Amino acid sequence: MLPVRLKELAEQRYSQEFFLRTLFELALEEQWIDLTHMIQHDMAKAILADYSLEEGLGYLNQKVYMEFWEDVIEIGWMRFCEHTGLSRDKVDMRLKEFREAI
Repeated sequence: MLPVRLKELAEQRYSQEFFLRTLFELALEEQWIDLTHMIQHDMAKAILADYSLEEGLGYLNQKVYMEFWEDVIEIGWMRFCEHTGLSRDKVDMRLKEFREAI
């Protein structure tokens, strides 16, 4: 189960207006690799690293990373979908199409 503080951090960071606008622009430009990278790597790692530091576990604690990585990413995708109005199914379909095309 995702710790309350980690969930708060994830929801706060993924809800930043500038971040969401950037993601939306990437989606409009069909830049799905960059969009995915920002949600699943850049922001998720930053959130997990900050949480690890807050908890006194050092920078990007491996146990924290492995245990909560997917939950944090899911919050990112939920915020993106809420901001764009796209359903998660539609986003997943676009990501799948993009992966198959490369």
